[in-house]
Amino acid sequence: MRTFERINELAKKRGIGLRALASKAGLGETTIYGWKKRTPDSSKLESVAKVLGVSVDYLLGKNDSLPSNMTKVNKNDLVSIPVIGTIKAGVDGIAFEEELGTEFATVNDLDTTFEYFWLKVHGDSMIGDGIFENDYALIKKTIEFNKNDICAVIVDGEEGTLKHVTKTKDSIILTASNPEYSPRIFMGKEMNKILIAGKLIQTKRKY
Repeated sequence: MRTFERINELAKKRGIGLRALASKAGLGETTIYGWKKRTPDSSKLESVAKVLGVSVDYLLGKNDSLPSNMTKVNKNDLVSIPVIGTIKAGVDGIAFEEELGTEFATVNDLDTTFEYFWLKVHGDSMIGDGIFENDYALIKKTIEFNKNDICAVIVDGEEGTLKHVTKTKDSIILTASNPEYSPRIFMGKEMNKILIAGKLIQTKRKY
């Protein structure tokens, strides 16, 4: 199996698109696609290997053993968190609708001074970050975020969505990671239409 094919196969297993993988590895968007026809630069390949959690030798086909990253979890380390199908703006800020039961998260992944909820993902606007339809997104309820963080955002009181968020003094920009969706820019009074419901912590997928 060629290096590109190994990377593509492993990225799919990890639930991450190749453009998102390149970004996380500090590479240009099309760098990995270029490896279909040429041998990767060793330093760039090492960066990709680190993101995927494997060795360079594995990506080169010199070693077929994947590292084991499985950890035994004690049931006392698990916290049950509600799954929400829809979030909207309510009287007190956030209204949870269409509750879909609960899912677990590990205590070590949580800051217990915050509240959390799982949001079931709808649509394909974040596939560049490996977030797909029906995935579960763990959201920390907070209005604080860093530039370009992925947040659960409620626009004009309607159904919440996951987007990269950039805020300046004069604007809020919501950016999808699927190039088919254009960024949405809110300026001036339109910024009041945006409510940050929380910040993305992790995602998971069921098979």
